[in-house]
Amino acid sequence: MNTTIIAQVLGVFFSIIGISMVVNSKATDAAIAASVENKGILWLWGILALVIGAVVVVSNNVWTSGLPLLVTLIGWIAIIKGAFILIAPAAAASLYRKFNKAGILVVGGVVAFALGVVLLFW
Repeated sequence: MNTTIIAQVLGVFFSIIGISMVVNSKATDAAIAASVENKGILWLWGILALVIGAVVVVSNNVWTSGLPLLVTLIGWIAIIKGAFILIAPAAAASLYRKFNKAGILVVGGVVAFALGVVLLFW
C-alpha cells in the first residue's frame, strides 16, 4: 500500500476524531469513563488499536525520514497501545482515568486534529 494513501486515511481519521474531541468533550469524557468501567469495551478498544497498528506497520514499515517514518511510528504506537490495553487492562484503565479530564481531552483533540492535517497535506 502506498504511504501517501495510508497517511491520508490516518489524516481523515485523526482530523475528525480531533474535532469531535474538542466539540464534544463531554461525550468524549463519558465514552472514556464508560470504557474504563467496562472490561469488554476496553478489550475491544485494544483489539481495534492493535488491528489498525498492524495494518499500518505491515503495509508501511519504513524507517527512513519524512512521511514514511511518521506513518510507521503511528502504526507502532497503535500496536503498543493495543498490546498494553490487552495485556494490562487494569493499568490501561488507571492511566485513562488519570488523563480523562476536560482540559487534557481538548488539548488531545487539538493535537489529533493538527496531526490529521499534517498527514492529509504532507
